[in-house]
Amino acid sequence: MNNMKKLREKLQLTQVQVAKDLNLSKQTYNYYENGKRNPDMETLIKIADYYHVSIDYLLGRTNVIKPENIEDDDLLVRINSTNPENKAKIEQFLNFLTFEEEQNAKKNGTK
Repeated sequence: MNNMKKLREKLQLTQVQVAKDLNLSKQTYNYYENGKRNPDMETLIKIADYYHVSIDYLLGRTNVIKPENIEDDDLLVRINSTNPENKAKIEQFLNFLTFEEEQNAKKNGTK
């Protein structure tokens, strides 16, 4: 996770502090930060939200910390240009987001 250490140090936080805030062990957070382990999608989202950055920035795939606005057409082009395996991952991720949204709506009594 290329940018985690940079973000943490910029905020002058320790691994212990961040791990505690994210409800992770220090060792697990250390493994993520040093690329010894990869977080699952839910944890990746939590980390990106914690640092207020995009997942792509967190993974070192872009220098844009958090895109202001993603155009639908640009997103569709990117999805359509990826390989079938990645398209399947995108579909799984979208299903996860939909599920999470439904669960939150149920919790909040809006569905």
